[in-house]
Amino acid sequence: MNLKEVVKLADDLVLAKTGKHLNELQEIILRGTWEDEGYKEIAKAVNRSEDRVREVGMELWQILSQEFGEKVNKKNFRSAIERLQNASVVNFGQDVVVSGTFNICGEPRHPPNIPNLHPPNQETSHQDLSEMPELGTFFDRTSELDTLTTWILQQHSRLITLTGISGIGKTSLAVQLVKQIKDEFEYAVWYTLDEFPTIDKFQSNLIQLFSNSEKQDSSPTNQKRLPLIKYLQNHRCLIVLDDVHNLLCSGELAGKYKPEYEEYRSLFKQI
Repeated sequence: MNLKEVVKLADDLVLAKTGKHLNELQEIILRGTWEDEGYKEIAKAVNRSEDRVREVGMELWQILSQEFGEKVNKKNFRSAIERLQNASVVNFGQDVVVSGTFNICGEPRHPPNIPNLHPPNQETSHQDLSEMPELGTFFDRTSELDTLTTWILQQHSRLITLTGISGIGKTSLAVQLVKQIKDEFEYAVWYTLDEFPTIDKFQSNLIQLFSNSEKQDSSPTNQKRLPLIKYLQNHRCLIVLDDVHNLLCSGELAGKYKPEYEEYRSLFKQI
């Protein structure tokens, strides 16, 4: 990361935590820290007392520590950023489409053994995991697994993406996660967006699952099918979409959908 990217990342994290952007002095402290300047040098450059700069710096490190999931201070800030850069799990929470804020997966902030806050009725639990691949060797992703579990079961994050280079273990992580938490939900579905994953086909397949299971559970007559978003509002669901990159244009900036898949953007925003 270059300095501009570091400041932008820190600003996003501080905004997510406090609702405010970095102030001028906080940004100066970040820049000075990145350039290995001491508090005395920073204070002299901005004509402030060293005590005041140190006080603001301590408040800033405390905020970043909470967001990073590990203790951050002036001495280890650069190494913490480097570890963050290598993280392969990024959570785009429910407010990402509004404010662009996000959390980077680090050490778990809460105990990994999360209680079942919303135990599903086992008699009405429905799963379609036929497209979920067999789990291969699961390498040292315990921290990421604990963090994802916390985000989903405790913090109720509505939309999470796993990103990283090919072969890094994204699918294995997702499979392990599903196996651990699938029984916490009324519906657990794995859907692979491989060949011609049109929004109509995707929504139709999910609505079919919801509609059929509701008929089995309640045996209603003339059950009316609802829009997909209504089913997602009415039921506690875990839906994994594999190969989402097939919806996007290659060689373009992140988030540019292929024309025929543009409607997925609206669905993700609704979620």
